[in-house]
Amino acid sequence: MWPLGCKTASMLGAHERREELNMRRILDFEVGADQAALWFLGQAGYIMKSCGTIVAIDPYLSDSAGKVYPQLSRALPVPIKPNELEVDIYIVTHDHLDHLDPETIEGYRHKHQTVFVAPRLACKKLLSLGISRDNISRIDSGETGTIRGVKITGIYTVPNAPEVIDTAGYVLEFENSRSVYHSSDTAFSPLLLEAVSRAEVALVCINGKWGNLSPQEAAKLADKVSTKAAIPNHYDIMALNSENPKTFEYEMHRQNPDIPVKILSIMEPFVW
Repeated sequence: MWPLGCKTASMLGAHERREELNMRRILDFEVGADQAALWFLGQAGYIMKSCGTIVAIDPYLSDSAGKVYPQLSRALPVPIKPNELEVDIYIVTHDHLDHLDPETIEGYRHKHQTVFVAPRLACKKLLSLGISRDNISRIDSGETGTIRGVKITGIYTVPNAPEVIDTAGYVLEFENSRSVYHSSDTAFSPLLLEAVSRAEVALVCINGKWGNLSPQEAAKLADKVSTKAAIPNHYDIMALNSENPKTFEYEMHRQNPDIPVKILSIMEPFVW
């Protein structure tokens, strides 16, 4: 039997190696010319890969929120350490700690080679965190920009706090026409349904608390958006902010049984 201290060090070392391997697996993962792939990072975070471009959106790779609000402490381990992250485009939907994470930004080693995309107030926060103005591309709701071959369109949301009045969802379309919608944090409204654009895959928040979509509302939104799959998020990392993704799956089946629901484990690849 290992002495307790040695066993603990061994377990910690194995976990650190796993974090390193997770990013390497994404970098080495083969995506066909007509395909795209994404990996769920937990909370509302994803990494996407298509046409040789890697995109992160809202990666929450620390316990920043838990340090400020202990009730929101991280319940699951970080899948990739900030200093292991390596992407071409880094998208932020709004300035909340679990979306624009200062610790992830601080530890990110590729700041000077990455284009950061965000709405207006989040852009100001990125500047305050040391991101060069030359590396920031502001895309607000209703605007479209093409970054490194990826067409990115800001989508209207119903913000859940005055300080994030600039919150934007985003639709990404890669050069091979693979597309994905990220709802960001948003409440429900008829205008939201009118404003969203179609995309093959819908990534929607379902936690139903603090101004976010309930599973039933998320199903209505995903039905309006998605053509190939609906994927829930914002339900797993914080116990106080949790929801059962099976509830979303049930509501989605009631709303439109022809749209499959994918409930992803952290770091599980989804290819379409």
